[in-house]
Amino acid sequence: MHHKATQATFNPSYTESEMKAIAAGFVEVRDERTYNGRYFMKNGKKWIHNLEALRKKLNAEYGRYIDDEELSAPAPEGFGYDTETYYLYDSTLSTHNEFSTRFRTMLEKVCINH
Repeated sequence: MHHKATQATFNPSYTESEMKAIAAGFVEVRDERTYNGRYFMKNGKKWIHNLEALRKKLNAEYGRYIDDEELSAPAPEGFGYDTETYYLYDSTLSTHNEFSTRFRTMLEKVCINH
């Protein structure tokens, strides 16, 4: 079955993760069998919303541990997920959150006198 990729326009039902996928250049693909009836693709790879949840689901479904290599390999050898972008985005987000926390802490210590 072929699923149609659509150019993303703002949809108020997009989750935060879906908006991140669009911002990263992924394109929405409608598929009623998937969560929210859509997934996101870029360069033949699927966006990962939550790696831990995905791995847990696949491990249970296949009765074995699914490693990153298998997650990212194209079908039929693998599942075609974009683990590289997931880790890149996740580390960027972690760095951003760490910076934001340090900056907020620093601002709390600053006292401006007029």
